[in-house]
Amino acid sequence: MSSTRRAQPPRGYAGRSIGENDLVTMTARPDPEAEWWTTKDVAAYLGIEPGAVSTYRKRGQMPAPDQTIGSRTHLWKPGRITAWQESRTRAGVGGRPRGGGKSPATEPAGIVSAVPDDDSRWIVHGRRPIYDNEWIKLYLTDVELPDGQRFEHHTVWMPTAAMTAVLNDDLTHVLLMWRHRFVPDVWNWELPGGLVDEGEEPAQTAAREIEEETGYRPRTIEHLVTFEPMIGMVNTPHHVFLARGAERIGEPTEKTEMQRMEWVPLDQVPSLIAQGQVSNSGTLVALLHVLAISGPTAPNRS
Repeated sequence: MSSTRRAQPPRGYAGRSIGENDLVTMTARPDPEAEWWTTKDVAAYLGIEPGAVSTYRKRGQMPAPDQTIGSRTHLWKPGRITAWQESRTRAGVGGRPRGGGKSPATEPAGIVSAVPDDDSRWIVHGRRPIYDNEWIKLYLTDVELPDGQRFEHHTVWMPTAAMTAVLNDDLTHVLLMWRHRFVPDVWNWELPGGLVDEGEEPAQTAAREIEEETGYRPRTIEHLVTFEPMIGMVNTPHHVFLARGAERIGEPTEKTEMQRMEWVPLDQVPSLIAQGQVSNSGTLVALLHVLAISGPTAPNRS
């Protein structure tokens, strides 16, 4: 039986045995007087996760280690890392803001979204179903991270949904429903909305749900935004619409959706949100969009 003697870390390494995937404590700054910095120390200095340091190292986007113990423990001279970081004149690896973290003197001309690239893409190699019906599908997905890590990740599919902020004809009030949600056991104000039926356009769903749940028919339907409420694990697009004006055509046909509905003044909506009386993600997104961007009192509408 043979044995392999583990290499001893150099003096100044503080006696720690640390792998590259150790979690970093973002508030703990590494000792600048230490003889060596580990991957964790470099990550803490840059304000990123150790896995990101490993990715940048493999891509040659940062100084190569001054010393490597075994195959996983990489060490840098602190001065080499600090000099490299200070020499960078633009935002980049490590997320250092322009100007050393100071606020810009003037507003930026515009934000340009980065072009997707294969280097940072998570690669899906396949998936296997765990549970599958028309309401929810649960999978174990075989995924590979940019740094080469590969594991099975729980992922969920749920149907597409649509909801609408219905404003009155004077554009001063929004129609909200006070209802109970049994899963988290909370009462909150929500907008009319529901799941998109097969073969149905989201705008059609939005108009149908308004009539079924409130008895009102919207005069117009305008798409505001589409978002994913749990984008890290769940695939369920939510389409948010705005209706300007509505006509009462009868009583709601959905009798179990709410306790009551009310035309709430738009200027009272921020208070409801601050009090925690709006918990539904689609309702929050829609109301905040109306208040900040698309509604009659939004700053860009004045």
